[in-house]
Amino acid sequence: MRFLTGRGVTLTHTFLDDESPLTVPAVSVTVRDAQGQTVYTGAATSSGDEWSAMLPAQPEGVYTAEWQAGQVATDTTAFEVVGGFLFTLPEARRSDMDLADTARFSTAELKHYRNVVTEEFETITARSFVPRTARVEVEADGSPSLYLGHFDVSALKGIDGPSGPVDLAGWSVTSAGFVKAPFELRDGDRYRVAFRYGFALVPEDVKRAALLRLRSVLTAERSGIPDRATAFVAAEGGNFTLATPGRNGYETGIPEVDATLKRYKYGIFYDVFGVAR
Repeated sequence: MRFLTGRGVTLTHTFLDDESPLTVPAVSVTVRDAQGQTVYTGAATSSGDEWSAMLPAQPEGVYTAEWQAGQVATDTTAFEVVGGFLFTLPEARRSDMDLADTARFSTAELKHYRNVVTEEFETITARSFVPRTARVEVEADGSPSLYLGHFDVSALKGIDGPSGPVDLAGWSVTSAGFVKAPFELRDGDRYRVAFRYGFALVPEDVKRAALLRLRSVLTAERSGIPDRATAFVAAEGGNFTLATPGRNGYETGIPEVDATLKRYKYGIFYDVFGVAR
């Protein structure tokens, strides 16, 4: 679940026992940031079996929400606050006449599959096309460098070392995700680094590819082609070979989408540093 910076955050949750909703009298929710600091606590309100809590706008980052229903149940969910989306929901509805049908495709469904497409694009390219903030723990190797494991890093937001918070004066970071310290870091010491990364603006070709992918996952049932098919014969005649995910370099099975994502992969970086793709 992702929310935009500068906006209030509305969380919802339903307590389930497998498929059956649990009936609970009252629910409290506690939200913590990536450092474990509590940023919100309060009572949730109910609408049927669904409980909700409204939070003020939160900074970029990953958060956890603990939903406590007395002695009946305790659930933990996660959400992220980001600096942008691959596309807006109005852009999605304008991209296809079927998606304009709000009765068929609800706002909640479009939001969900926008997250699905966003995470898929980030997994395929190992890059974020929107601004995000992350916190990772890395181990020093005796050099002045730490590798964050993310591309397009734009800023350091904080570092906690073996002795606590680090003064960032003299520290720097490269877009490839290498943190440079003003001195050698003792081998084996662990550092928790908070940083901002991702594209400041979504490239237009990526946005177009994302909208194509959204339509494909939402309207897949219209094709009439079995999920396992790699080829088919059209009723009008002609044999067709399908672009199948996982074969011949295809990731999504949509040639235009896969070609776009391929342009944003750092293939040379992976080959040189031996990072798993």
